[in-house]
Amino acid sequence: METNKPLIKPFRANAHLLKLLGDELIGDDRLAVFELVKNAYDANATSVDVTLNLECGNPNIIIWDHCGFGMTENDILNKWMEIGTNSKRSENKVRTPPPLSRLPLGEKGVGRLAVHKLGKQLTINTKAENSQEYKITINWPKLIEDAEYIEDTRVTITPLEKPEFFEYETGTRIEIGALNNTHWTRGDLRRLKRLLTSLISPFKTVSDFNVNLSVPKREKDLADLLEAQDILDKALWTYDFIIDEDGKFSSNYSFNPPQTFKELAVSSCEQDDDPLELLEPSKEEELARDKDVRESLLLKSADLEGIGPISGTFYIFMKTPAILSAVGSPQLIKEYLKEQSGVRVYRDGIRVFNYGEGKDDWLGLNAGRINMPGKKIDTGMVIGGIDLNLETSSGLKEKTNREGFDDNDTYKRYRWIVASVIEDFHIKHREDREALDEYLKGDIKDASPATTRFAESIDDVKKSIKKHGLEEEMSNKVAQIESDYYQMREVTLSSGIAGINLAVIFHEVERGVDDLNESIRKSDDYDTLLKRAEHLAELLEGFAPLLRRNEQKTFDIKALTQKIIQLNQHRFMHHNVAISCPINSGESESFKITAPYGLLQATLSNLIDNSIHWTKLKSEIEGDSFQPAIRIDSLPNWFKEGPALIVMDNGPGFSLTAEEAIQPFKTSRPGGMGVGLYYSDKVMETIGGRLQICDPEDLDLPEAYQGAAVVMIFARN
Repeated sequence: METNKPLIKPFRANAHLLKLLGDELIGDDRLAVFELVKNAYDANATSVDVTLNLECGNPNIIIWDHCGFGMTENDILNKWMEIGTNSKRSENKVRTPPPLSRLPLGEKGVGRLAVHKLGKQLTINTKAENSQEYKITINWPKLIEDAEYIEDTRVTITPLEKPEFFEYETGTRIEIGALNNTHWTRGDLRRLKRLLTSLISPFKTVSDFNVNLSVPKREKDLADLLEAQDILDKALWTYDFIIDEDGKFSSNYSFNPPQTFKELAVSSCEQDDDPLELLEPSKEEELARDKDVRESLLLKSADLEGIGPISGTFYIFMKTPAILSAVGSPQLIKEYLKEQSGVRVYRDGIRVFNYGEGKDDWLGLNAGRINMPGKKIDTGMVIGGIDLNLETSSGLKEKTNREGFDDNDTYKRYRWIVASVIEDFHIKHREDREALDEYLKGDIKDASPATTRFAESIDDVKKSIKKHGLEEEMSNKVAQIESDYYQMREVTLSSGIAGINLAVIFHEVERGVDDLNESIRKSDDYDTLLKRAEHLAELLEGFAPLLRRNEQKTFDIKALTQKIIQLNQHRFMHHNVAISCPINSGESESFKITAPYGLLQATLSNLIDNSIHWTKLKSEIEGDSFQPAIRIDSLPNWFKEGPALIVMDNGPGFSLTAEEAIQPFKTSRPGGMGVGLYYSDKVMETIGGRLQICDPEDLDLPEAYQGAAVVMIFARN
């Protein structure tokens, strides 16, 4: 008996694999419908009707393609029923006959299993040219239960003597019953509508493929959805580009400010067949290039190998309230951008999922804007589409789970090229962006010298106090306000922190003095007068560190974080806040800076105070199950300007935008004066750094700290 003779046996696939493939490869119900619609495109259909019957006795979903190829018995047996078929791959990936001449989008041979995600019952009616109509029925649970292995499964295929749906045309109708999810919310339906709408590039005026969605008895849920063009027409900037097969770059840029902004001029520029200057590559991007062009700073034809020509269109918005109000329909624009913003990818005019979906930031726009918020765009500001030729972009391989391209060398080059194009837009729009920012800042006017106005107002207050016999009660408080005001003026103009622009703070103080004076004249009660005076005193007191001269000195940031933890330890314990600072324990890298120690201590204390407040608030809302937590950490190499110190927490995060949060007197904190972050921002500005409010996801922060994230960024020594 031979004991060493090898056994040669085949792999066997359990029937349960069918369910696993359907459930695990498709992300959600919307994407499952999306995949079935893409199959209709591959079948050369001219249109497809998607119907969600959710309000009937037996809810079902129907995907019906019109004038598609349909299937013969041979197609059903040897293509549709063969999982992973190569009918759309390699030499079989050929264009359909004219006039449509389409290349198939799918090539994995598993997209049909998307029906598993949607329901348990499947009925397919299909008819090909010169063939009778066939009906396929599958009860997925029974099919899998009755078979041990895939080859043991049995599907019922019935040739119909009399057609049920395809008497005059070819095509395929898929009906899915016994739905896994019958509770589609209004938001679900609207997201599905937008997803199906996004299947076809909105930037192409003509399409040979139409998708129609109907939801009987739920029509009102979709009634007020805006068409893309309604929003695109309101964009501030438009930018188109083309990169041909030789790597020649052409672009068209235009700036279209609101008509009411009369001081701002429309501008545009074009360039044709110029070289594209590339961003400095990462090591991976550099190695993804051909060796012969690896040192080149410009795009070369070799860089387009496996990618082919690239074109695209961007519509860029700003969500500043003044701008949205000026262009009209501000709320609708904000809602549309929330759902539809991002940069999508299309091949032959059909979308590649999931680029531009949700929080997807495949080009790193959000991280770039964190570094240069006034000069860059983020995903929430842009509705964009990048177009590829399906035939020449063969090096970009779609993942089996339909969530983007494989991260191979071709994709790395492609992403890098598109990011370089967006940088070209950033450069072209810079001057118009600065002009727009200056125009918006000009809305706050300061007609007369502030000091003169304040002196006149404070004299009026003194006279009113004397006239109403309030000298004993109010004189000291008014004297304190006057002294602090003038001292702050002097310090900001002539001290070591000259350059801080506190014009808005001064304006608020001056307005408060006027209000106090008016209250005295109206003989308001004493408590009201005292509260007004105390408010002014507190406002100036909040900037007390600015009124002290702060000498520059060089120190290790660890000295600052240790001091802050020590000073606030009793507060952390009192509010049951878990505090961590890896810098102090040596787990994170420290760094040295040269700056006024007292100013930075006050700045960091402000940030800690905010975090304590908001985490405590969340704790009170959620109860004992929530543990407030704050973390102070270093980001030594994240920002180009230099090292950074971050304060993060697990509170509710900012309800204001990053721009609003650092504006003076804007706060969502009850009773808050709204000057803490403004003060911190100005302190960082005076030492050559900056304050940045970040989305925790942009910084890859720990999941435990997804609330507020405020970063103190220092200039390199």
